[in-house]
Amino acid sequence: MKKSIFFLAGIICLCGTLFGCSNNHNREEPNDDLPIQNSISSTEESFVIDNTSVAESESQPENSNTVNAETLADIFGISILFPENSTWLADNKYYLVDEDNLKITYHDFVADADCTLLVSKNNNLNLPQNKFDEALNESWEGDTISNQHIVVKVQHENNDGKMVLATWEYNEYAFAIIGEDVSDSTSIPKVALYIIYNLD
Repeated sequence: MKKSIFFLAGIICLCGTLFGCSNNHNREEPNDDLPIQNSISSTEESFVIDNTSVAESESQPENSNTVNAETLADIFGISILFPENSTWLADNKYYLVDEDNLKITYHDFVADADCTLLVSKNNNLNLPQNKFDEALNESWEGDTISNQHIVVKVQHENNDGKMVLATWEYNEYAFAIIGEDVSDSTSIPKVALYIIYNLD
């Protein structure tokens, strides 16, 4: 009887030890896997962060010089207003090239053309070197808010070219609108006159 009890107690201890080890092993497994999962998560996270910073740095040069139209007067020293008719002009984007040069791109639906307004303060404008037909030159005129009279010179590219160039000056600023592949050339100087009417 004593042998049976000892034998039974031995079996119970042996089973307890086996189950105890087995349970301890199961408890350790998640802990062993945890650092791997954490390192994978950390790697994924750093990859996402790295990609985000790369994406931000790639888009930064394009957007780093964009300016808000409302704060343009504070930044560049002059306010430039465009017609607010969305069936005429759209997609206005303002770029401060440097402290003395401004570039504004937009689409003119009337001219059916992508256009660029260049403004330079105390500098000469960097204009396209296209050849223009002098016989097609036009002059358009308008007054600023303070009644300063401005003359806009409009030039048309040679040989039925579709480029139109409108240039004028206001105080220390030189302006140029360049219309590429223009269908209706009258829209270019009309935009120029609208800008002039709103100069103060």
